[in-house]
This record gives sequence, C-alpha cells and structure tokens, in this order.
Amino acid sequence: MKSPRAALTAVVSAVLALGVTAGIANSAPAPAQQAPALVSAAPEIPVENVMAHLNQLQTIATNNGGNRAHGRPGFRASADYVKGKLDAAGYTTTLQPFTHNGATGWNVIAEWPHGDATKVVMAGAHLDSVTAGPGINDNGSGTAAVLEVALAVSRDNLRPEKRLRFGWWGAEELGLIGSKYYADNLPAAERAKITAYLNFDMVGQKDVTTWGVYNHNATIANHFKEYFQAKGIATTPISWNGSSDHSSFAKYNITVGGIGSGTDPCYHAACDTISNVGSRTMGHSTNAIAHTVWKLAGVSDTPANDFAVSLSPTAGEAMPGNTLTVAVATRTIAGQAQSVSLSASGLPANATATFSPQTVTSGQSSTLTIAVATSSPVGSYSVVVSGAAPGGTRTATYTLNVRNDAPTGCRYTNGTDVAIPDNTTVESKITLTGCNTSPSANSKVDVNIQHTYQGDLVVTLLAPDGTPYTLHNRTGGSADNIVKSYVLDLRTESAQGTWTLRVRDAATNDVGKIDSWTLDLQNPVR
Repeated sequence: MKSPRAALTAVVSAVLALGVTAGIANSAPAPAQQAPALVSAAPEIPVENVMAHLNQLQTIATNNGGNRAHGRPGFRASADYVKGKLDAAGYTTTLQPFTHNGATGWNVIAEWPHGDATKVVMAGAHLDSVTAGPGINDNGSGTAAVLEVALAVSRDNLRPEKRLRFGWWGAEELGLIGSKYYADNLPAAERAKITAYLNFDMVGQKDVTTWGVYNHNATIANHFKEYFQAKGIATTPISWNGSSDHSSFAKYNITVGGIGSGTDPCYHAACDTISNVGSRTMGHSTNAIAHTVWKLAGVSDTPANDFAVSLSPTAGEAMPGNTLTVAVATRTIAGQAQSVSLSASGLPANATATFSPQTVTSGQSSTLTIAVATSSPVGSYSVVVSGAAPGGTRTATYTLNVRNDAPTGCRYTNGTDVAIPDNTTVESKITLTGCNTSPSANSKVDVNIQHTYQGDLVVTLLAPDGTPYTLHNRTGGSADNIVKSYVLDLRTESAQGTWTLRVRDAATNDVGKIDSWTLDLQNPVR
C-alpha cells in the first residue's frame, strides 16, 4: 500500500469519534448478534491454496534480493508466477508494460472469456512490495487472494452474466503508477463498461479481528458485510482515498469497493514476511472476495445447464486415403445432463467425419472417424468438433496433419542384431506409442536378415494383438540373406503397441542374424 497515513487522517478521526478503529483492527469486536445464514453461489476456497501462493511469493523475494519491488527481478518473477497460473487456468492474459523511474514495470491483466463483455466486474491488487522487504501482507496477501479467486472461477468453469477481469498492478508503492497507467490508457468506451472495481490491499495480517470494508458503495459494501456477518465477524468502514489502486478507477467515476487493513506492525518493513500473515485471516478475506465477486458477476445459486467437450488425442497425422479415430468425451459441468449432437468442421477437401454415436447425453462418449480422401490436399487442418445442446454449443479442436510421407511415430527401425541359431525361433520387437492414426492398406515391412540359407527360414510379422502376417516361408532355396520389402494391408490393426518380427530357423547347418528391420504403417502410395 502506498503510505496511507495522510489519507487516513480524516477517516480515522471520524471513526474514532464513534469509538471504533479504522481498517482491520486488532481490538476485540463488540458482541455480535446471532449471525444470519450465508447464502452464496461461490465455492468455499481452501486457505491452503492461498497460503501456497504466499509461500511462493516469499520464496521469490528470498531468491531475488529480499523484495519484489518495481524494477527489481523479484517483481518480474512475481508477475511471471501469477501469469503462469492464469494461463494454465484458461484466462486471456496480458503483461502490460510501463516505465517509471527509468525501469520497466508490468501490470498483469487476466480476463475470463465468458459473460457480457459490455458489463465488466474487475478485482485487483497491487503486486509490488517496497524495497525494504518481501511485502507478504503488503501486498502479497491481496495478490494471492485475488489469484485464488480467479482460479476458483476457472475450476468452477463459471458462466457469469457479466465479464470478469482481474488485475495485478505494478509500482503501487511509488504512487499507484501501474493502475493509473492502466486506467488512464483505457479508452473511455472501455472504461464505461466497467461496472465495478474491487481493490484488495493488506488483507492478511495475522492478528486482526475486525475487517475494514470500503464505504464508497453501499451495495458492494453490503455484499462483503453479508459474508462477515454470517461468520460472526465485525466490520468497520474505510475509504483510503488516494492511498491504493481503487483511486485510479474512482477518478473516472467507476464504482469501487473492497476490503483491507490499516494496521500492521510490519508495514513497509523487513518483517513483512510469511510469518506476518495468518491462515485464518487469509481464509476469511479470500472467501469474502469470492462471495462478492460471485454476487456482482450475476451468478445464481442454481447453475444453468452446461457441458464440456474434450478429445483424445488432440492431434494426429494421416496420408491421403487413410483414416484415423478420435475419442470424443462429454461431461456435465453445471446443472442437468443434456442431449448433445456432435459435428465436425474444418476438414480437408473431400475428407469425411462420422461419429458413433452422433448424439450422446453429456457424460457419455463417442468415437470420431476421419476418413482422408486420396484427393485431400497435404496440409495442417484445425478440425473443430462441436457439441450442440439446448444450453449452447461447446467445441474442442483436433489438429490434423495430412502428409505424403510417414507421420511421426508411425515409422520405426530396430537395428539391434539378433542371432539366429539352428532350429531356433527368435524375435525382434518395435513398440509404437506416437502413431495417432490407423495403419494403411500399403503398410511396409523392410527386413535385413543375414543368413546363409533362405530356405531354412520362416519370417512372420505379429501385430500388437497377436495376428500373424507371413512374410517368408522357406522359399529361396540355398540363396543367402533376405533383404526385402513387404507391403501389407494392416487397416484392421491398431497402430499403437508392440509389433514383433519372428524368425524361425527350421533346419540345421546354417545360421545367421536379424540385422535390422523397419516398420512403416503409413507407407505412401508411389
């Protein structure tokens, strides 16, 4: 937090006249009336998750000179940590650079790509510390709480009425620099879409008993109070005008709110470490934030029916004239199961897609078969698999690479020598794990067997399921060596698994070895 002492003077005086302490106070709360039951659509967020983020921020500070301040490596490492978590959770993220005092700073912006983009609810916290210490309460606490609320949105696959956007601001400690840069450079039409900005600064000090609630807007304040009253926790009004990032939004008449603490014995000091925050405080602060975000975003207690579509694998390769299969899974993620009709688009020219079955109930699976025509052009295609249901359409993308040579993982050579003694059967194996397509009708086996009498040998290819394909059966008489290519129709076989070249020496006096052999399940038609 940018030093709040001057900004708080008038607020503290007014509040003290009423006999209470500004901010999140260390004094015992007045006796509370019986707490009302809390009705909230928000999930209960495990405090362990939040503390894990704080521990990571502490580690970042420890490894980078003891702080996470603007222009220092600890700040960029903090930004990268937050962005990495959000990227993995499916957010649209941006690192917004700005320059202050000759150093580059960053804002981390993350948008959940659902809800009405013309009505945006924002929640934010400053990400930087002062140079004196790691800034775990000021403001790792706000950073971690907002981050975990954002991740809870992703875990719930939330479909709010309004768009949710989260921000982590740089250089707040130097004068709200990052949030000012963001708000000042946002076009007026975009600022007008922000229905509320919630700010969280110093929300984790371990000894607090009373939570400070921003008094700028009664509706937002009441959402926070609703949570705390249900927990039997006292609150007190705070403003902090000019001392934290909500001021960057309030100057544009954007509605603001939040919670925070003005009391911390380690404020802007080296002792603002992980030991300065408490899990109880962080748990209540984070869940109060979630409760309010869910309320403002327009999330009801009864979720709308929703589902998701996923594919396995998500990519594959085939040559013209070949087919491949993809497992299509659906799952119900909210409300009741729905009937889902499956279709595919984005196929190569003349290729076809069939589903078995084509209609499923969410929670069930189907098999997609893509048949690539002999006339289909070589290239990379994004095949979009769509599931249409009364609750909307959901999609997943399969990357199909059509090529005129063997796809990666469908051709392999075993060059390990295997001795062939008299009257003995030996084997050499190839295991394929990356061939995500069906074998072709002209799959090829190249063998190099060094032996002094071809007529002694029986050579067989065994598919992963044990099906035998005879390549050579004691022909060739006294000629030596088998160096030859065999073309087989292996379309009924599974490509994945262990393929075996079995060689039996059926007579005496002549010996040899398997020198090498190559299996090519997508041998192109020449």
